[in-house]
Amino acid sequence: MEKLIHTPEGVRDIYAEECKKKRIVMEQLRQVMNLYHYDEIETPTFEYFDVFNGEKGTAASNEMYKFFDRENNTLVLRPDMTPSIARCVSKYFSNEKHHIRLWYQGQTFKNLYRLQGKLNEYTQLGAELIGDDTSAADGEVVSMMIDCFLAVGLKEFQVSIGQVDYFRGLVEEAGLSKETANELRMAIQNKNAFAIEKICRDADVSPRLSSAFSNLTSIYGGVEILEAAKEAVSNDRSKKAIDRLEKLYRIMEYYGYESYVSFDLGMLSNYNYYSGVIFKGYTYGSGSPVVTGGRYNGLVKQFGVDTPSVGFAFLVDELMMALLHQKVEIDTHKEATMILYMTQHQKVATQLAQFYRSKARTVQLTRKSSRSTLEEYIEHCKKHGIQRIIYWKDAEDKAVVISVADGSQQCYTLDELKGGAL
Repeated sequence: MEKLIHTPEGVRDIYAEECKKKRIVMEQLRQVMNLYHYDEIETPTFEYFDVFNGEKGTAASNEMYKFFDRENNTLVLRPDMTPSIARCVSKYFSNEKHHIRLWYQGQTFKNLYRLQGKLNEYTQLGAELIGDDTSAADGEVVSMMIDCFLAVGLKEFQVSIGQVDYFRGLVEEAGLSKETANELRMAIQNKNAFAIEKICRDADVSPRLSSAFSNLTSIYGGVEILEAAKEAVSNDRSKKAIDRLEKLYRIMEYYGYESYVSFDLGMLSNYNYYSGVIFKGYTYGSGSPVVTGGRYNGLVKQFGVDTPSVGFAFLVDELMMALLHQKVEIDTHKEATMILYMTQHQKVATQLAQFYRSKARTVQLTRKSSRSTLEEYIEHCKKHGIQRIIYWKDAEDKAVVISVADGSQQCYTLDELKGGAL
């Protein structure tokens, strides 16, 4: 019985004030999506394994929660939302001639190793812009990310932008195998200069290109780094990658958001579906990015429709942690009233509660227990953010209104209470 009241490792209960704050923050994020006129989409919590396997997914097979249906198909709890959106686009929007703008929210699941201190179930809320391969689309998505940060009350944050084609252009120029490129990518992500040097030496990479790979661990900063990064390469793919970042920066200037962005050409991804710009959003109080995203032009094609795409996903649980550590106030205050009554006053109390609710006022209707004192009900209201008690005790024509804050009392008739006395 003791074990049954605890959750498995990697998941947790969220309740009361914390749950209220999370819902408010998610509503603030949703409002940003609506301001950009994105349509909401909801996908299943579990799907076929092949929707997320291999090139299409962001989780290894052993990180997915798998199970079987009656027909013995392998199903998984979704580890990521983006492949699900790509599947929906191919199914429902294959003949769409114009751009598709979608936003979503939902739980995602990864079966991580024990004792890592990470959640296995987490909430994602994000957006996808489908069918637009321009730098303007990249700019819109990044500006939405920044507006989301601002909407929840964060002021100190940074969106770091990379370009996977810069690295891939160097790989092609060096003629590296897929296996060597993966080793090099991991070394660059870990900023391991000694490993980079050894991999390049073993692969007989030229000194110029070896230096270019090594420099990826230190090429980050403002827009000024882009020109030097372009001069350091000779292949067209890497140069075009820098051109794209320069265009994106100009668009950020148009939005007035250039101070929130920086560039990191050593930012590479383990997710194979990213194909161009990638980005991560950081703020104080979280040990991980609170938002990630990028361009994934080839992903939707794997489901049957060849269309470019770009998007992002906020990791809401990480965002909540940052808000907590930065002491950002989340106002959960809402005027609420308890109508407390004795059994003989149930009719009038119920009718008043319904009247207030019809006026969009929050009411908790409670029959008084003989085992509880009025003081205990007042303490309950303090704990649960209820500002006043309307207490029918003796006479049906009048009720006592008690201020929870200071205990002051005043009597009103039913007509007065319905007429706006409170």
